[in-house]
Amino acid sequence: MEEYIEGLPKGAVRARKDGTYTVVPRMRLGQMDAELLHAVSRAVEKHGLPGVRLAASQRMMIDNVPEAALREVVEAVGLVGDCFAYKVQPCLGSAGCKLGQQDSMGAADRLERVLAGFTLPAKLKTGVSGCPMCCAESMVRDVGLFGKKHGWTVSFGGNGGKRVRKADILAEDVTEAEAFEIISRALAFYAEHGKVKERTARFVERVGIDAVKDAVFGG
Repeated sequence: MEEYIEGLPKGAVRARKDGTYTVVPRMRLGQMDAELLHAVSRAVEKHGLPGVRLAASQRMMIDNVPEAALREVVEAVGLVGDCFAYKVQPCLGSAGCKLGQQDSMGAADRLERVLAGFTLPAKLKTGVSGCPMCCAESMVRDVGLFGKKHGWTVSFGGNGGKRVRKADILAEDVTEAEAFEIISRALAFYAEHGKVKERTARFVERVGIDAVKDAVFGG
């Protein structure tokens, strides 16, 4: 089975072992509007699908779509696949959490647009948390931000999975604009010197965090 189907956006569908497909509605920052919710509901009902599930990446998955109904489901849902190559996972932050100290949703929205300007050696996972509780898993993401009373903490080189790596802190108590500049410089260095499919955690282990800091801060 093909993972990507001709004529459909990359990331729109995923092949399953049972011969069916998963359709991935386009979501940004874990949000869906009423129109998309209705479209998904109608598609599930029309084709007798078992329902939907929520992935850890804050996306909705429509599973068990037979190949015969695939294009119809995609067309019914509308926007599918990834609208940005490098997605950002935020928590609610100060917009909806009593512990939130910074606007993580707003920062994540703006950061995703910044990341769209990069071409990187491997996939990138980013977490933006509104406080040091790091509900968006910022410290085990390639790029992490978490808010404190006086600004943002920037981390780099984290990774979950089998080879867990806690990210290194690049800066603390910086403004959003300063944080984005630090992230951009770190990613530019990574883009230039990283190996193909080498995630930031393995990159930092290879070149050393001091090399990254030198590139960012001109040490």
